[in-house]
Amino acid sequence: MPQLDDATNALRKHFGFDDFREGQREVISTILSGKDAVVVMPTGSGKSLCYQLPAMMMSGSTLVVSPLIALMKDQVDALQSRGLPATFINSAIPDAEQRSRIDALRQGRFKLVYVAPERFRSPRFNAALRSINISLFAVDEAHCVSTWGHDFRPDYLRLKNVIESLGNTRTLALTATATPYVRTDIIQQLGLKSPQTFVSGFDRPNLSIEVIHTQRERDKISRISKLAKAIDGSGIIYASTRKAVEQVGLNLIDLGLSVAMYHAGLKDAERIRAQENFMTGRKQMIVATNAFGMGIDKPDIRFVVHYQMPGSIEAYYQEIGRAGRDGLPSTCLLLFNYADKNTHDFFIDGSYPSMSVVREVYDALVSTGRKHIELSANEIAKRTDEKNEMAINSALYLLERAGHIERTVLGPGQSAELRRHRTIVLLDDPPVTQLRVNFSDVARRGDLERRKLREMIEFCYTENCFRGYILDYFGDRKHERHCGTCGNCGHSSLTRSQQTSVQLEATPRVLTDDELLRVRKILACARRMKGQFGKQLLAATLRGSASRQVLRARLNELSTYGLLNDMQHDEITLFIETLISARCLSVSPGQYPTVSITEFGNAVMLERDKVLLSLPESKSICGDVDLELTRRPTETMLASYGLYRQKLDVREIAKRRGLARNTVEEHLQKCLAAGLELDVSDFVSLYDKVMIDAALDKHGAGSLKTLRDTLPQTITYSMIRFVIADRQRLKAKASHAS
Repeated sequence: MPQLDDATNALRKHFGFDDFREGQREVISTILSGKDAVVVMPTGSGKSLCYQLPAMMMSGSTLVVSPLIALMKDQVDALQSRGLPATFINSAIPDAEQRSRIDALRQGRFKLVYVAPERFRSPRFNAALRSINISLFAVDEAHCVSTWGHDFRPDYLRLKNVIESLGNTRTLALTATATPYVRTDIIQQLGLKSPQTFVSGFDRPNLSIEVIHTQRERDKISRISKLAKAIDGSGIIYASTRKAVEQVGLNLIDLGLSVAMYHAGLKDAERIRAQENFMTGRKQMIVATNAFGMGIDKPDIRFVVHYQMPGSIEAYYQEIGRAGRDGLPSTCLLLFNYADKNTHDFFIDGSYPSMSVVREVYDALVSTGRKHIELSANEIAKRTDEKNEMAINSALYLLERAGHIERTVLGPGQSAELRRHRTIVLLDDPPVTQLRVNFSDVARRGDLERRKLREMIEFCYTENCFRGYILDYFGDRKHERHCGTCGNCGHSSLTRSQQTSVQLEATPRVLTDDELLRVRKILACARRMKGQFGKQLLAATLRGSASRQVLRARLNELSTYGLLNDMQHDEITLFIETLISARCLSVSPGQYPTVSITEFGNAVMLERDKVLLSLPESKSICGDVDLELTRRPTETMLASYGLYRQKLDVREIAKRRGLARNTVEEHLQKCLAAGLELDVSDFVSLYDKVMIDAALDKHGAGSLKTLRDTLPQTITYSMIRFVIADRQRLKAKASHAS
């Protein structure tokens, strides 16, 4: 078996490099020793060498699973230019050529073969693989196998069986973006045997990350124009939709900038030309959807701008990772507007339709009374209450996967209008209540995407180090508290501090339930004051002041008057200042500034979004955790529990009982600890529970504050209490059993 010493010689011989990059040596050593491995390295850090070099050193062939069909030929051409025997097999080549390449693999003429994941749908292809000596099974973009990942692809779920059919050959899973839980899920979904996990190079210190809050489109265009003129180098501008790509591109061209445009709606020749113009430097910038960039290796990209917010931290980090691959300083600018969330909500709702939408689509098909149905998504939408055509297409996809329908492309003999649509063949027609669609899985994945979107929004509002936030998210906690180069560690954080009239020494943190209730009361009062009054009158109204100004403005008639009469005026003012700093409230310019609630503040008030505030720590969450929850729930606790058993959520229970939400949650936590039946997943996702359990195992439950500081900012104190209560229930159950 080849040794690591041989690898250094092979590195020089086959690739012309004198030494390995960070992390490569350890991974290659593991592969050469015959072990499985999971590798997480950022884009551009040399992941491909981790399987390409062992492939050249081992007997047999290395099979590389990659979803990047459009780039396979480029990758193979690059290897062949070095004299390395490589090929690819995907749907773009004829069946006869596929068979020819498989025969060549049997004869040992190729050391590397790239395969698209959908090839494994074919029993004939799988059988052919078993006749080939596969020494290494490499899974690129391995996060696609995890339903918790940001780019799940069902075809990846077939890989575990493929690996087993090949005699459990050594397997290497590679990805640029995977949280700790996704890494665990990759190991499980691929059936890896005690793999070694390598996480390296997440930190990209040459990337300067900045988030700019903008309200107007012209401000965004102006920012990009100034950046492009100030930086001597190329850049990528990401936009969320095809329409946005074209609008932004044309606006920049009107300003005299050198711009190409790229999105999936363009013809193949147009996309190729746009990419070539950018890669060769004929165009300084390329405005694109996220369809552009996968596999792009242009080392001198000096800036990446997100015209709209991405849908997840994973997607964002992957996209900014295309900047500065040569190690030189590069700028990553995110132009944030809370309204951008609406686009992502539309895509999530369209991708993960509700049970009622799927059933309506199914009913619309059955009601035609035909087996062969020629209806477009738009025509089906007219027969249902759903107007989102994307949701209609997703519902059809789910019905097809469940085996209820089959969609075929109409032949050339049909009219041009009909050929644009598929014929829907109804394979069976069970009652709508007996559809084989896994609705719980669809709902779970939709909830996961919404959680990722919330995390992305929280990133945009954080006042902590942007780089540190991202590294924490991916489980890399070995970093400085302040990077010194991002927007929050540099000049931007100073600007934000100067916008407030008080110095807030505390760092932004998750609020207690009591604090969150007070925040919502402040925001509700600001909304009712309609931006006509300043901070001091807002505080006075909430305090219940009988001052002349309050009474003259008839603010004492507001429903929010006196809601915080248990607080001092200065305490309320401190809350208001932190809400201004966190962009929940805005202050108008001029001699007599007034306070208004922002769109984000409105979402926080309605509990549609979360906010971190730079408030001093509340004494109620700094002490030890009271683990001894009551064994005998009181009557009022049981009343809340009874409504929960009727399938009501916490918000509805609180409304019916006239209680605060945190009070209802406390009731349910104590009922859970006492052994009453309660589904913890209603309050804590499996993903978050795994992290909380791990933190409890490592740090204990001596202090909620200490425990909370070890966890991501998205995990609340209430979620931790539910997990602790569940542990108490299990402990008590085990004690009774013994």
